[in-house]
Amino acid sequence: MITYQIVQSNDYKKVLKLKNYCFRPAYEGKRLEDFMHWVNVSTIQGAFDQEELVSQLIILPLQMTVFGVPYDMGGIGFVSTYPEYRNAGIMKQVLLRSLETMRERGQLLSVLSPFSVSFYRHFGWELFFDKVQYELPAQQLVPSGKTIGNIHRIDELNPDFDHWFSKIKTFYNEQIAIQNGRLIREDDWWQRLLRRTSGTSFAVYTDELGKVMGYIRYTIQNLTLELLDFNAINYESQQNLWQFIQSHTAEVEKIIGEASNQESFGTAFLNPQFQQQIVQDKMIRIIDVERFLYSYPFEKIDDPLYLNVQDKQAEWNNQIFKIEQEGQVTIVKTPKNEEMLTMDIGKLSALMVGYHSLDYYVFRKEASGSDKTINQWSNALPKGYPSFYDYF
Repeated sequence: MITYQIVQSNDYKKVLKLKNYCFRPAYEGKRLEDFMHWVNVSTIQGAFDQEELVSQLIILPLQMTVFGVPYDMGGIGFVSTYPEYRNAGIMKQVLLRSLETMRERGQLLSVLSPFSVSFYRHFGWELFFDKVQYELPAQQLVPSGKTIGNIHRIDELNPDFDHWFSKIKTFYNEQIAIQNGRLIREDDWWQRLLRRTSGTSFAVYTDELGKVMGYIRYTIQNLTLELLDFNAINYESQQNLWQFIQSHTAEVEKIIGEASNQESFGTAFLNPQFQQQIVQDKMIRIIDVERFLYSYPFEKIDDPLYLNVQDKQAEWNNQIFKIEQEGQVTIVKTPKNEEMLTMDIGKLSALMVGYHSLDYYVFRKEASGSDKTINQWSNALPKGYPSFYDYF
């Protein structure tokens, strides 16, 4: 008989064993250290066949921004089931229980990287970020002119590493505080990035007064420079960082990295015709609609808004919500004379983080309401595309 429960610390060796079977090769060294750290601070939803842990998922306690507002978020990772227990509905039950667990812990959003988009759509997650993976021949980079300011190159062996690393973290936090759909990186997440990627270097761009204006995090291996982070405060900062990258043409043959599809990446290059691939590998779900709406930064509400949410997996969301000018959110019965926006939980989740405009979902018949209702909601929703690059 299969039983479902939160995995306790005395079973963490079973968590590692199941992970190693489903995600190979087995972790060792710093990656193993990092995995066990997150096992210890996360919630692990599990399924047991007597004493054996046969299915699991790890809910990482994280935060992300939605139009500058921080939300507690459950990052779903290491979804694992032994092959002899697959296709028996066990992971379905684990996922359903994870929704309840995240709600109890106040994690109002959940993000994951799907092995199957259709599978997770069934449980209410939806795609919310399109990124471009690019491979740029180093010789196609053309210097943009004289560098203004200074570039500081550091790695973990640099005696000033802690000083610059602190500045990088501060800069990142200041930038994402005004951005949308970004992971809030606490100190243990920054340590995770260092533990999971050996040979990491940073290049920090500062203006003439010493203020950090941007940075990149990168590695160089096998004649390839891989950009792991690229954050800049303005176009000039971007160009100076690209100038630094271009200076590596003697050491590397290509540069690889990721960018938001909304950025039209590479169009400013002299020759923008290089290999690019659009990847959709992030899905999001609102766990608790009422509490999510309460903190949501609506732009303009002249008259109360009504939202009819359809959620087959989380009955607490299957409600009609009234949002008033003061930001008050209440659950109401079917209003007699009021018009509602009706959406299922997955499409609503993507809409609320800015993946597409409301008109997009109306056109695809994934949102319904009168013209007046659609116009009211369109005016109330903030605008801005999400950019979520981190992995669990």
